Amino acid sequence: MKKIMITSLKSIVLFTLLCGVVYTVTVTAVGQILFSKQANGSVVKQEINGKTEVIGSSLIGQTFTGENYLHGRPTKVSQLSPVSKIQEELVNERVKQADVKELPIDLVTASASGLDPEISVDGAMSQVERIAVARNMKKADVRAIIKQNIVGLKMGSISSQRVNVLGVNQQLDESE
Repeated sequence: MKKIMITSLKSIVLFTLLCGVVYTVTVTAVGQILFSKQANGSVVKQEINGKTEVIGSSLIGQTFTGENYLHGRPTKVSQLSPVSKIQEELVNERVKQADVKELPIDLVTASASGLDPEISVDGAMSQVERIAVARNMKKADVRAIIKQNIVGLKMGSISSQRVNVLGVNQQLDESE
């Protein structure tokens, strides 16, 4: 019995060291060496008044409400069915607030997480006129900034392209 207890304790110590220390340190080291930016939260920094400050993350959507900014998806989390009456009312309300003839669906429907950092290319391009007027910029300049922040792939008619909202707004601020 004593031999079994000692063997069991040795196994517990061994596996605690292997799984709790060695594995954790190895995964952390690999993450820091190969994927440092992602492992540290993909933090976006900007120099403000001579100091470098964290302004957000390229992985987490921030809320921009000013007329001079590109707006992302609604941040209120939605677990509603796409065909539910409540979802329909929320979408209709957002469409009325936008006061635009055609509005891409991602600008009026919230995501399940509420943290989407990107919107569709159509969603971004639909906001060009508003941003250009608010910033007194040429529409072509706003479009160019949006195009610089497109991520994803396009292969023929299949596309996963989207626009990083924080990246666009950061460049818009820098262009002033």
